[in-house]
Amino acid sequence: MQCVFIILDRGFVLCLLLQCLVHVSASYSSSLYVSAHVGHKAVLPCNWTSRVGTAQRSTSPHLWWETEKGVYELKGNRHFEATHYKGRVEVKLQSFEEGDCSLLLRDVQFSDARLYKSYVREGKRRRFIRSVELSVRGHKYRETVAAGKSLQLKLHTTQAATVVFWGNKVAGAVVVWQRGGGGTGQGGRLSEGEKELTLSDVKLEDSGIYKVLDPQRQVVSTVHLTVEEVSPKLPVPERRVDEQYIEDARDGQSSAFRASGPYLITGFLLLFSLHVLF
Repeated sequence: MQCVFIILDRGFVLCLLLQCLVHVSASYSSSLYVSAHVGHKAVLPCNWTSRVGTAQRSTSPHLWWETEKGVYELKGNRHFEATHYKGRVEVKLQSFEEGDCSLLLRDVQFSDARLYKSYVREGKRRRFIRSVELSVRGHKYRETVAAGKSLQLKLHTTQAATVVFWGNKVAGAVVVWQRGGGGTGQGGRLSEGEKELTLSDVKLEDSGIYKVLDPQRQVVSTVHLTVEEVSPKLPVPERRVDEQYIEDARDGQSSAFRASGPYLITGFLLLFSLHVLF
């Protein structure tokens, strides 16, 4: 009797394991991975038509996007946005009515990197649609600018708080800009725009690494700047006139006229005489 109990117990455990595997497999197949640069847009894909019965598709269902807490909720023409996502999340209403419940996330932040899950209500039941894992990365690029020109340093996001500079010839980091405090470095040549900083009259000593940081000191972007020295242009020689050459030419013309003068007079008299005789 004891052996039978053990066999039944093992069978029950095996059944539970199979159910767990099926559940995990289904969850894995419905998961997606999306990557975005900080400050850019991200679209978390979703379609509710596969989760809602045909009878319910005549009306738009009730939609949720959640992480550990609520992110976005849409019911009819009304929607709710969590404080952290205020003004940055949206589900297109027209597309939603056709089944597309993708979440548009603007001005992506590092703190947005997490697992998102979408749900839809069918009647009184709340059905899971899919999960989307969002990863967020910073920007990296190189800039080459000629000395004397300007550098446009992109901030990428409204959350950019500080710009730090590591010079090629200077030890340690220097804070050259802080939001609300303006440009504090680079000799007052750094001006602030809506989404970028402008470093004017770039000098050779401006070469180095510029890092844009958010309030949590995470790196929004890394810019390697190389300033090239402008080669001086060779002077264009002025047009000079050799006055001695002109005088020599004039003297030559005068000498030629003086030398040929007697011959010209003799020829003229000869022609005149012939004209009189004939």
